[in-house]
Amino acid sequence: MKIALVYDSVSSAKLTAKVAEVIAKVLRDKAMEVTSVPVGDAKHLKIEEYDALVVGTPTMAWAPTKPVKEFLDGLDASKVKGKKAASFDTQMRSFISGNANKAMESRLRALGMVIACPHLLAYVKSEKKVYHFLDGELQKAEDWAKGLADALSK
Repeated sequence: MKIALVYDSVSSAKLTAKVAEVIAKVLRDKAMEVTSVPVGDAKHLKIEEYDALVVGTPTMAWAPTKPVKEFLDGLDASKVKGKKAASFDTQMRSFISGNANKAMESRLRALGMVIACPHLLAYVKSEKKVYHFLDGELQKAEDWAKGLADALSK
């Protein structure tokens, strides 16, 4: 199975990229072919040549980052309809942080893609303007990726 994993990571700690790396490793360990790229490098990907798309972003102003929105808006529904998809985001644990996954899943469904499994929320915190994961979040990402691999294999 060929999977495109496209993500944006904006903090200096690159936490969303770290989640993407964990997901890519688990999927590769499950014998899946994964092309993992930052969203800025995704223009060359022909998503129609992949079996599934996984998209990740930090939640910024209650939504995906602008590059991720533009990437999703640039996909051609006629070329991705029926393909499997999943999303993940990193966000602060707060009732006002919003959830980028909702917007991403809505766009993926509008393109006719099938959501393979419930999305992943990886929580982060800021200490003195330096971002870190909450305890257990990378393990949660690994467990989520195992579930995603099972869902994609069906």
